[in-house]
Parts: sequence; structure tokens; C-alpha cells
Amino acid sequence: MTAATTIAELPWWDLAEVADQDAAVFGPTAWTPGYYWSVKAQHGTIMLAARTASVGESDPDDTVDGSTATEGTAASVGELAGWIVMSLSGAEADVMTIATTEAARGRGIGRALLDAGIGWAKDRGAEVVHLEVDERNTSALGLYASRGFVEWGRRPDYYPGAAAVLMRLRIGD
Repeated sequence: MTAATTIAELPWWDLAEVADQDAAVFGPTAWTPGYYWSVKAQHGTIMLAARTASVGESDPDDTVDGSTATEGTAASVGELAGWIVMSLSGAEADVMTIATTEAARGRGIGRALLDAGIGWAKDRGAEVVHLEVDERNTSALGLYASRGFVEWGRRPDYYPGAAAVLMRLRIGD
């Protein structure tokens, strides 16, 4: 059976599930449930979740190349595969966090989430998207480079035992 992936705005009732998965992915640097709640309440942020479901559980007209991004719809149907949190202030957007669950890795879900977040920012007038990533996370660094992000700096010892690579993507051109 083929699985379809949907990307939709993360409803508040799924915050605990995402926080649990965040702890599994990021360990000591994971966001707490309380932090997810406070970020969700901030103006200029969006949380998107990717969920996989059997084709019979999703509307095939809603999917494009196996994924779709839909704001304002419930993200609770299907198995959580990943999430992205974006913020926007003026012409600058930030990828605050992005992750895929271990079971969902290697299936293009991170790329689809990143593209959805960039699209959200661009639709709201962003000209640049910033992010930071652990210098040891080679798969994430490869993903970001493949989407046009370039390194512009580093923060030594930002992560336990590693620097943060500061990256940006210009999208306003």
C-alpha cells in the first residue's frame, strides 16, 4: 500500500506529540512542550506538520507528487513524519526548527517541509530565510545546500560539542 504525505498547519492538540518526537530526535537540545506552546502563541510564526497516511485515508486530489501543504487544516490524521516551525519579521524569516521522525527519514519529507516553510515565508514578503544547524548534521547541511542556502557564519559551541552553522537563502529576487 502506498503512503501519501500531507503537510498542514499543526493544531494545538498535536503539540505534545511533536514535543515527544522532538525529544527523541534532539535529546538534550529538544524544545519542551511549554516552549512549543509559547512559540505557537507568537505572532508571525507557523508550525507545519507532515503526516503519512494510506492513500485510502487521504484525498488524492489534495496531494501533489505525494505531498501537499494546506494551512488551516487539521494535521492530526495519519502518522507524524516531521514538522517545521517558521517565524517571520518584516522581510526576514527563520527556520526555528525542522525535523523528521526516524521512521520517516530518507523519503523527502524534510525537503517537502522546508519547501513549504520557504513558500509560506515568500508568500508573506520575506526576502531572506535564515537557519542554524549543527555542524555535524551532514544530511541537513546537504538538504539546505541543495535548496540554495549558503553558510555565512558560525557560532562556536552552540550545540553540545559542536558549532552552529549559520545559513541563509535569498528568496526575494
